[in-house]
Amino acid sequence: MNFGTPIPALFPGASGRIVTALTAHHARHAGAPLPLDHLAREASVAATQLETTLFRLGLLGMLAPRARGEAVRPVAGHIVWKALDGLADLRWRVVEEARERMRTDLSPAPAVLALAGPVADGTATHAAEVLELVLVPPPGAPGDWWERADRAAARLSEALGNVVTVRRAATADEVPADALAVLPEAR
Repeated sequence: MNFGTPIPALFPGASGRIVTALTAHHARHAGAPLPLDHLAREASVAATQLETTLFRLGLLGMLAPRARGEAVRPVAGHIVWKALDGLADLRWRVVEEARERMRTDLSPAPAVLALAGPVADGTATHAAEVLELVLVPPPGAPGDWWERADRAAARLSEALGNVVTVRRAATADEVPADALAVLPEAR
C-alpha cells in the first residue's frame, strides 16, 4: 500500500490528485473557497483538467454550486470528506490496527509494542516497504509466544498490504528510540 499518498494510489491520474488537494484543503480550511489556479498547482494538473472532476464532485454534493471558472468551495459537513480525511492519513489507522491485532491475535498481549519503518511513519509508497513490530513479551509468556507473534504479524501484513516483520526485544530499553510506542498506551 502507498501510505505516503494513498488517495492517488487508489484513484490514479488527475482525478486522484485533485481529490487529494481538495481533501487537504478541506482538512485545513473546511468550507473556505479555493481558487482554481491554486487547486491546479496543488494537484499538478492543468486548469482545463479541473472542470470535469469538479463537475462530478459537485453532482455528488461534495462542492457548493459554482459557475465554471469560479473558486471551489468544499461542502464542510459532507460525509465523504470525513472518509477522505481518514484515507489521506492512514498512519493512525495503522497504529490502531496493529494495537488491536496484537491484543486479539496474540494472547497474552505484548508488554511493549512499538512500530518502526516507513509504514509506521507514513512515508511508505510501495507494498515492499516494511512495518516493523518491536515486541517485548509479557512476563511468563508461553514457549510458543514468538511463533504466535510471527503468525499475528503475517495476518497484519495481509490487512495492510505491506510486509510486517517482528523484532524481538527482551526489555523496553531495547526498543529503538525512534519507534512509535503503541502498547502500553500512554495514559
